[in-house]
Amino acid sequence: MLFKTHLVVAVFIGIVLLNFVPNPTVFFVSVVVANFIPDLDSFNSKLGKKFFSRVLTAFTKHRGIMHSFLFATFIYVILYLYLRTISFGFLIGYGVHLICDSVTKQGVRIFYPFKFRVHGFLKTGGIFESFLFLIFSLADVVLIFKILFQSIF
Repeated sequence: MLFKTHLVVAVFIGIVLLNFVPNPTVFFVSVVVANFIPDLDSFNSKLGKKFFSRVLTAFTKHRGIMHSFLFATFIYVILYLYLRTISFGFLIGYGVHLICDSVTKQGVRIFYPFKFRVHGFLKTGGIFESFLFLIFSLADVVLIFKILFQSIF
């Protein structure tokens, strides 16, 4: 999926779960930031083009270990032990990214290093992804307005 689609889906999930977490701001920021971490291993991603990820791309391939639940779980456990306040948001954001990529034709090896690949029918950057982007963008706007008007009234 494209950066923008990952973003609108992560924002949607983050907003939907806000009422179930003790610190909504930290949770929401964690969801959005963690949603982009799996693509640090790609030269073609927005963040992968940045200098700090060049080292990472030298040691990993795109949709390899960083696109696995094994890696997500490992990082989650470390965060849970040392930075508990962001750990749940991290897990949700990272998981949303993996789920979104698993419905693309390229798919992901969610149980890396095992060869098993989960993939779907969605072409990255295609018409259906554009439709999903539009739907989630509209849903985000509706949820944001709902939150704003609830706090006013």
